[in-house]
Amino acid sequence: MSNPSTQAAGVGELLHRITDDVKTIARDEVDLAKAEIGRHAKMAAGEAAMIVLGGIVALIGFAMLCTAVVVALAPVIASLAVRLVIMAAIYLVGGSVLAGAFAKRLTTDIKPDMAVAGYEAKRTIAGAKESLSHS
Repeated sequence: MSNPSTQAAGVGELLHRITDDVKTIARDEVDLAKAEIGRHAKMAAGEAAMIVLGGIVALIGFAMLCTAVVVALAPVIASLAVRLVIMAAIYLVGGSVLAGAFAKRLTTDIKPDMAVAGYEAKRTIAGAKESLSHS
């Protein structure tokens, strides 16, 4: 017949191992989530840099186009000041639309997909519960 103190020690050891395993699983799940968030942050930062670079190049081209339009409007609108105000208004509207469109895109790209990490965590918890119910 088994000694009750030996059985208690076995149960205590089992509970200690289960606790350690749960801690390890939780730590691994947190690490997985951190890695996923980091990957998305790097991707978003790269896209933001390309947006800024593309915006600078487009702005230079747009400035050259506006200068050509200001010169071309000279026969129609005599006042240089009025032609410049018209081009400034076009700059403001165009820039606002462009910035708004890319800002919206960036907000959708920056959200990490936590579906895999969530699924893995649920699977791990379900497996641990199943193991505990069979022991």
